[in-house]
Amino acid sequence: MAEEPLKYIRFALQGNVGVITLNRPDKLNAVSWALAAELAALLASLRTRDEVRALVLTGEGRSFCAGGDVEWLSGEGDQENPMPGTSDPSRPMPRKQRISPGGPFFEVTRQLMAVDKPVIAAIHGHAVGAGLAFALACDRRFGDSTTKMGAVFVNVAMPPDCGVTWFLPRVVGLPNALMMIETGRIFKAEECRQLGLIDELVPEGKDLEAALEYAHGIAQKASVAVEMGRRLVYLAQTNSLEQQLDYEGAYGVLVAGSADAAEGTRAFMEKRKPVFRGI
Repeated sequence: MAEEPLKYIRFALQGNVGVITLNRPDKLNAVSWALAAELAALLASLRTRDEVRALVLTGEGRSFCAGGDVEWLSGEGDQENPMPGTSDPSRPMPRKQRISPGGPFFEVTRQLMAVDKPVIAAIHGHAVGAGLAFALACDRRFGDSTTKMGAVFVNVAMPPDCGVTWFLPRVVGLPNALMMIETGRIFKAEECRQLGLIDELVPEGKDLEAALEYAHGIAQKASVAVEMGRRLVYLAQTNSLEQQLDYEGAYGVLVAGSADAAEGTRAFMEKRKPVFRGI
């Protein structure tokens, strides 16, 4: 499994599955500006890497992600914090940040959607705050028995961010989403499964193994069809039925011209297992 050099995260390619590991274990993988920027940039670059057909997102050490680095967010840490209200007021804010104050934190969520590949979360320990948001933005979540998840923003007197208010009601339903956001409660593994925060609960230490097995299964499918199907599902969250039928028709024409589509139909007629190449 070849790894690529990065400072705050790790990326390794295992066959056609890319494994992204948040790598600040001493901070329970809490997200700083620099980590978020590195992760967002990696996801953006992976969109055009056709050899990567699925992704697994996990965390090094005892936790998936303990949310935003509170010491850093408060401006008390050693590293410069460019968020509004925490840095030198005489220092002008970059234009890109002024029109998107969440900076790379929000960009991670955008890129988890825009990468156009299935992203599977392997969760252990805490997945709270921004960590909850990044987990919810994944297509499927595998959690082990140590998993703890929560929308803890209110506990530090902050509103939810990084897309939590978009994803959470869609995953757990409106009443549960409101309960989680209003109370800041942290839920244990079985409670997370019951709420729908994790899709599959596995024994302690098996989350990455289970997520990889699932991702490798997806990577063997016709990747163009998988990616277009994923995109269509997310479009359907805001489209009308008529709009969605138009998108399905247009995407169907696009995918029908792929080599894998020809192989799939040919294999069906010949009563054999198709061999997809991802093209």
